[in-house]
This record gives sequence, C-alpha cells and structure tokens, in this order.
Amino acid sequence: MLEKEFEFYENNKSAIREKYLGKQVVIVGEKIIGAYDDIDEAYQETIQTHTPGTFMIHDVPVDIEDEIIHLSPFAF
Repeated sequence: MLEKEFEFYENNKSAIREKYLGKQVVIVGEKIIGAYDDIDEAYQETIQTHTPGTFMIHDVPVDIEDEIIHLSPFAF
C-alpha cells in the first residue's frame, strides 16, 4: 500500500525539495495535495477529506539526512 506515493516522491524528489523545503507534504497517488508546517496540521487537515491509510505525509527537511516518511494510520 502507498507504493505509488513512495515512487512519486522518489521520482520527483529534486523538484519537491525545491518547492517544499522545510514542509510536510501530503501525497495521494501521484499528486501533492497539501504542504504544511508540521505533521499534526498536515494530518488533521487531510483527514477532513481523505480516509486514513489513503495518503502519505512526507517530511521535506532542510537537511536531506533528516528525511522522514509518515504513513497515515491503517496504511498496512
């Protein structure tokens, strides 16, 4: 589950980092549907329109070594 979202991020990492550096991006399929300053805001906003388990929240940190992927609950 969420393979498409992982692949989308990896294939577009450079462009995403340029545009969303320091943000939490929400990815559904092959589309970024939102960018937020923190994960709580990203999650709370996204569950208003998407079921948990259908989206991925990905950290786009300034230092790429700090990169973290957050899966919505029930993703597995």
